[in-house]
Amino acid sequence: MSPEYLRVAELIRGRIRDGTWVPGQRIPAAPALAEELGSDRSACERAVRVVAMQGLLTTKQGSGAYVSRILHKIRRDGTSRYQKAKREEATADGGQARGAFEAELRRMGLIPRNMPSVRRAVPPAEIAEILGVDPQAESVLVRDRRMYAAPADAAPEDLGTPVQIATTYIPLDIAGGTVLENYDTGPGGMISRLAEMGHVQVRIEETIEDREPTPDEAKFLMLDQRNRVFEITHLARTEQGRIVEATVHVLPTSMWQLSYGWDIDDN
Repeated sequence: MSPEYLRVAELIRGRIRDGTWVPGQRIPAAPALAEELGSDRSACERAVRVVAMQGLLTTKQGSGAYVSRILHKIRRDGTSRYQKAKREEATADGGQARGAFEAELRRMGLIPRNMPSVRRAVPPAEIAEILGVDPQAESVLVRDRRMYAAPADAAPEDLGTPVQIATTYIPLDIAGGTVLENYDTGPGGMISRLAEMGHVQVRIEETIEDREPTPDEAKFLMLDQRNRVFEITHLARTEQGRIVEATVHVLPTSMWQLSYGWDIDDN
């Protein structure tokens, strides 16, 4: 016989799937939920955590649990997302995507929102080593982005759901005094601007780790500390072998699907 909390979790999932509870709706608190589902408070609290870890609920400290506004995982295609045609593809409003993230979300009918900050900084030691820059001086441009996804009918002031944290480091001798120091880097984003500046990226390397979120990450991404995140360390090289961009992406595992594909030479 399955544990009681798993039975309750399935009932919660059922109410979300059949539309009894709609995206954005606050579900009943544990005591009311226990009464509604014929269970006990402890099982309901545990069941809510399970369903939240699956991405169907989000939890807000002191406010309760809400049905996620994004019920299908966002597909991150690591094979093609950095191609020029993908990152600059046309949008429904007649414009062009500002990079791979925007293009991915718009394909799903979602509106990307982005809260960037840009600064010159002394790099962390491991980043300085990767980029080959001075670890003791302001030698990198840092682009921090807190990234959201909103439904297509969201009001302009509605940021939507937080879905990613991305921190990019670019050598300052490349980025300093250029459009890369602007919040909006234009169609195709910073990869297209780097290409125009003579730093075409020809090789991508990504390392993926599965870990618990930090307290700051959990707070922004609205995760329980027991949830998991993907940490993707993305490095981009030019034909000359120089790494011109290092980006650390933090993505809730419950919201994202990672996809990769390549040809096999079996000679």
